[in-house]
Amino acid sequence: MTGLLCSLPTTLATVVAMVVAGLLSAGCLLAVHRLIPHNLRSLHNDIAGFVLAIVGVIYAVLLAFIAIAVWENYTAADNLVQTEANLVGDLYRATISLPDDVAQGLRRDLFAYTEAVVKTEWPELAGGKVMQHGGWLALDNVHLKLAALHQEDPGTLAAQTSMLHMLNQLYDVRRGRFHAAAASLPEILWWNLLAGGGILIVFSCLFGVPRLAMHAVMVGLLGASIGLVLMLIVLLDNPFRGRSHVSAEPFDSLSKAVETMEYPGFMAPAMRVR
Repeated sequence: MTGLLCSLPTTLATVVAMVVAGLLSAGCLLAVHRLIPHNLRSLHNDIAGFVLAIVGVIYAVLLAFIAIAVWENYTAADNLVQTEANLVGDLYRATISLPDDVAQGLRRDLFAYTEAVVKTEWPELAGGKVMQHGGWLALDNVHLKLAALHQEDPGTLAAQTSMLHMLNQLYDVRRGRFHAAAASLPEILWWNLLAGGGILIVFSCLFGVPRLAMHAVMVGLLGASIGLVLMLIVLLDNPFRGRSHVSAEPFDSLSKAVETMEYPGFMAPAMRVR
């Protein structure tokens, strides 16, 4: 279900969530209206209002807590992507300090890594799948070339050490990106969100309002509001899925920047980034 919602345009997914939640809430009111007579419900409006206020505050705190948590996770995933692209760019620039034959091979591998991330991994992540093999292969080639480099020149040795350190950082950030793509809210939190929303809607149906149509509109708008926030949580809880996913712009910017650089004996291949 979440995959279907994430695949829709953000505006459409939001409208669908609000409409469905509003209709379900109005339907709940009609069911309560049939089961509990209006006269009986109107006798307890004062008590129902007091209890509804308490339930509403508790649910609002829960919603706010989870919404902030998933927003922070979404921002962290976006920062991971930026850091990953920065590390690839730093490694590319650092190759200027290495012998030409090694440097050219490393640049080709770094290009292959960027292509694998953007052309293979990103579409797969947007579809809810994790494809890692191509990217890891390119990084393994970079690691092997650096580890096999034996130079006594202090400058080259310093560059090699620094690049190995950056490569290890890149490994960590890359693992973090895949972890962020696979992680999601615990199931118990979703049960709390849905159950809490349902309880709030039911309490709002227990009022005895003179006009049923007006009561249905109020309950429907309450349900739509809950659906709006739940949709926000769904989208932010899937930072790499659907059309609202974290952008690959950092890698796009990296490829454009690299194509303008000139290194001896190396021509940067053109890369198209989606």
